[in-house]
Amino acid sequence: MTLSTRTLLLSLAITAVSAQRGHGPPGPWGPGPFGGGDDNDDDFASQYGPGANADFAAGDMESRRRLIIAHGVLAALAFVIFFPLGSILIRLGSFPGLWLIHGLFQLFAYAVYLAAFGIGIWMINSMPIDLLDNYHPTIGIVLFALLFFQPILGFVHHLKFKKYSRRTVWSHGHLWLGRIIITLGMINGGLGLLLASDAPAFTGFVPSRGHMIAYGVVAGIMWLLWVAAAVHGERKKSAAKKVVVVKEVETDLTPTHTTNKEYYAHRNDA
Repeated sequence: MTLSTRTLLLSLAITAVSAQRGHGPPGPWGPGPFGGGDDNDDDFASQYGPGANADFAAGDMESRRRLIIAHGVLAALAFVIFFPLGSILIRLGSFPGLWLIHGLFQLFAYAVYLAAFGIGIWMINSMPIDLLDNYHPTIGIVLFALLFFQPILGFVHHLKFKKYSRRTVWSHGHLWLGRIIITLGMINGGLGLLLASDAPAFTGFVPSRGHMIAYGVVAGIMWLLWVAAAVHGERKKSAAKKVVVVKEVETDLTPTHTTNKEYYAHRNDA
């Protein structure tokens, strides 16, 4: 048997042993459960190959799971609960200082999302795959950028409304940007659940069907309540504007009517 033949047989034997141990070629998420790796191997680096981030590989699965759950819970609280509630408050409330409470409440929601966003950035930098190929993190970054302008637009809207007693372009920008942000944020939460369910090997958390249904139901109800409050607020504003117009017309007509009566009374006296 020649040396080349022995070398070929040895290579085939090594390949067969490797195949029996379950180390196949990398799949879409890298070697491991999605690419033919050993399911019982808890070492993240061995599952995802030499390109895995050392810090992420050192953390255990439980820590990763807790961080990812915290990311999802904080983001959901911000977009499904806090931002809509702050918007509903400004539509249905009517008391002094309402705009200030609305602003502070929305800033609190913004801070909650910043915490979720920070965890998301850590995941993007730590994962051995490019998460930016997915819609969820990309939309999250877009939301972060849009939210930066929302408090500025809101403050300018307040100043202009106080000066002119009507909405300006700043007002419409603040209103519509908020509507886009809340709706997109709710949708992105669902996309995040789908991403976690598609890649449990590195998230350590697999959302159940019940989790997804619960999120969809709560988000849907809050969205409908928020839209209903917005419609009610617009109708109330329109009705108030009509009352003001009617009063102005009556005020304009009253002096003229009184003057005519005085004029005819004067003629009768004459």
